[in-house]
Amino acid sequence: MEKKYFQYYILIYLLYLSPIIGEKLVFFDLAHEQSLNFEHDHGGSGNYYYIESMGSGICVFDYDSDGDMDLYFPQGAPLPGWGKTKNLENKLYRNDNSKWTDVTKEAGVGDKSYSMGCACGDYDNDGGIDLYVTNYGQDIFYKNNKDGTFTDITSDIGINNPAMGMSAAFFDSDNDGWLELYVTNYVEYSIEDNPECTSPMQYQRHGQLVARSYCDPDIFIGVEDKFYYNNKGIFIDRSSRSGISRYRMRGLGVVPGDIDNDGDMDIYVANDKDMNLLFINNGEGRFTENALIRGVGFNGNGLPEAGMGVDIGDINRDGWLDIYVTNYSGETNTLYLNQGEGIFTDATNQLGLGKPSIHFLAFGTKFIDLNLDGWLDIFVSNGHVIDNINLFNSSYEHLQSNQIYINQRDGSFIDRTINIGGDILNKAVSRGAASCDVDNDGDLDIIVSNNNGKANLLINKSSSLNNWIGFFLEGNTSNRQAIGSKIVIQTKVDSQVAWVNTAGSYLNSNDQRIIFGIDQEKMVDKLEIFWPGENKQIFKNIIANKYYKIVEGGTITPIDYE
Repeated sequence: MEKKYFQYYILIYLLYLSPIIGEKLVFFDLAHEQSLNFEHDHGGSGNYYYIESMGSGICVFDYDSDGDMDLYFPQGAPLPGWGKTKNLENKLYRNDNSKWTDVTKEAGVGDKSYSMGCACGDYDNDGGIDLYVTNYGQDIFYKNNKDGTFTDITSDIGINNPAMGMSAAFFDSDNDGWLELYVTNYVEYSIEDNPECTSPMQYQRHGQLVARSYCDPDIFIGVEDKFYYNNKGIFIDRSSRSGISRYRMRGLGVVPGDIDNDGDMDIYVANDKDMNLLFINNGEGRFTENALIRGVGFNGNGLPEAGMGVDIGDINRDGWLDIYVTNYSGETNTLYLNQGEGIFTDATNQLGLGKPSIHFLAFGTKFIDLNLDGWLDIFVSNGHVIDNINLFNSSYEHLQSNQIYINQRDGSFIDRTINIGGDILNKAVSRGAASCDVDNDGDLDIIVSNNNGKANLLINKSSSLNNWIGFFLEGNTSNRQAIGSKIVIQTKVDSQVAWVNTAGSYLNSNDQRIIFGIDQEKMVDKLEIFWPGENKQIFKNIIANKYYKIVEGGTITPIDYE
């Protein structure tokens, strides 16, 4: 018997005994067992082309509307000197009851550009989730034809982004029922003029190199991001009009969210060695940059950090969105705590998140309630950008384990990674990390894309004794995916709030369903939904441990995923 399977059976036995020995979080990497065989290749040949270090993300979306989440993986492309014979293209995997089928060819989404990230959104409200892919070079927009295929309509709908696109996010900026698109662009970079660097802080174009390495981002010029306004299915570039384009930063992560609780979605951007940006929405598609004023531009020491990924969530259950940003090794990841009214303080060290992150280089991150106790935990994917980092600093490793921080039910956290069973501690060069209930069992699983390596499908096999409730929202007068909707649940014990949002992490799009852990409660006494705009609905006495579909203005219906 293989060692991995032996461990699996042992843990299943322990889960059986969990009422006696207590709960335990366990995640198994079942990618191989379930035929999810995506392997990222950065196309490198030892020449240290800068784009090799960026890796790629993941899109989680139900492209065929069959009720389970499918996965799309952006792929690298051959760089000069690569020399391999295998075919590199982006991949779409269909989920067939936790067995994965490569449907890239039949779906028509096998882009062979040097791809970075992706975003999923129903831009035309026709019920098919469409796909946006960011590239080194021209981005691509695929329309979902709702027959298992996609069509490249990039040039037909007003998309033109030939820059080095990274993360992207769909959201409704003015609550008119149509999803806008925000795209972060990174730096001005050319493969043909790739600088030769001897360390992260030193480079030369000619001469003998002591040890070749990837360059520091400081030597590259940032590029303005893109904001595309959706005019009933046609995108208009309003980067300038909206106020976005005046900032030329090295953008990597982006997440929209109602930071100031005024009913419209704002935009937070994590930048690499530049000030992070917070665009406050005036409700009409125009934005005012407020990062410094609101305390989220720099860390608590007043310094810019190498922001990679970002996510938002209400970590202390006060009804306000908090912000978590992943950063470079030697820097902590940063937790910006919302004090109310959209004003933040750097609470990283205060909440136990500083010291455990200092030696890691973090990229993807998600707020997720892993143990279903009603409090958001944090998952972080790690991996250094410099493959020979030990030559420059023996304190750091290229391959790193990912991390899980457990919320102590007060908004503070403890790094519990070493206590997690299964495959969490396996080391890789991780980049994108997406959350998704892959098997529709009510707990969240994690998918990780590894730079120049095989993807991880971390299935949650934990022994949680807690209950849960899940919601799938469908807009009517608001956007079809209900992105931006606010959900408030009330049990006999307390209340929780969450917002529908597929964006966040690094180069990713996530499961649009909302799952609440409700501890030992068996029923939600009251459910309130605040749809984008002015519509509100209330439902009462909803039984736990089920998914429910709610159509705007309609009834609540249990979902049977069998």
